[in-house]
Amino acid sequence: MKKLVVPRCLEGVEDELFFADAFLFGVKDLSVQFENTYPIEKLKEVSSFLHQHGKKIFVSCNKNYDKNDLKKLDDCLKEIEACFIDGVLFYDLAVLELVKTKYPNILLVWNQEHMTTNYFSAQFYKEQGVKGISISTNLTLEEIETLKKQTTMFCITPIFGYYPMFESKRHLVTNYLDTFSLKTDCGHYKIEKEGKKYPIVEHKNGTTVYTSVPLNGISEIKRLVNMNMDYCMLNERFFHHNLFVQVLKAYDSYLKYEDDAEITKLNQLLEGKYDLGFLYKKTVYRVKKNG
Repeated sequence: MKKLVVPRCLEGVEDELFFADAFLFGVKDLSVQFENTYPIEKLKEVSSFLHQHGKKIFVSCNKNYDKNDLKKLDDCLKEIEACFIDGVLFYDLAVLELVKTKYPNILLVWNQEHMTTNYFSAQFYKEQGVKGISISTNLTLEEIETLKKQTTMFCITPIFGYYPMFESKRHLVTNYLDTFSLKTDCGHYKIEKEGKKYPIVEHKNGTTVYTSVPLNGISEIKRLVNMNMDYCMLNERFFHHNLFVQVLKAYDSYLKYEDDAEITKLNQLLEGKYDLGFLYKKTVYRVKKNG
């Protein structure tokens, strides 16, 4: 199983090269949920550097687009097809339509977050020419294994980091502050509920709410390997860079040697502040009966 790393910035990539097999970057004006995004011209340079070191590079075009974005998206996809970027993660179906009609050499990865949950939808996208799927963080390990067995698409599953719970195109915090005549110039906030604090990032494209603690599934790595998972994804967002490099080192070592001491070491590094998300927690919802 390969490790796909989402770095906070380009400057830290060299420190992470030894422990990663691939990297994922956001494209300027076309991506959300990235601490930094970059023009496609810059990412073409990064692509050359990473390929020289035997690493793959993916980019994310995961914004929910409107008509004003389509020209820029079209131009970006044209540049991507002409260079050596290994794949594009997408959310909006505008990306799929443009690739099908104009840029068929781009490898697409279906990445609709909370909707990438079942084989039937995955099969639909496979029939549209999509090659990979980034599996939802809402699934249990059992459900991930079932999906992996049922599809021939290559699969990416998040295994470490803070992950988005909610995304809005509205500036929800600013709207709240304006309504109550409150002032702040901060773009990072937290909301507290039931004793947990959830990071909120307000950006030019809207608002993102993240999990209260990071997902850390190092103990589940063996099971992912046994189910022939293609990539596990580790996200640096909200972590100090040096700490994240130590996290990557622990995952890399555990994958190679299966030494349980790495689990203990990582628990100490994170001070026990993490959880297993929904890996053992089914999210089944029923409509309540009236009355």
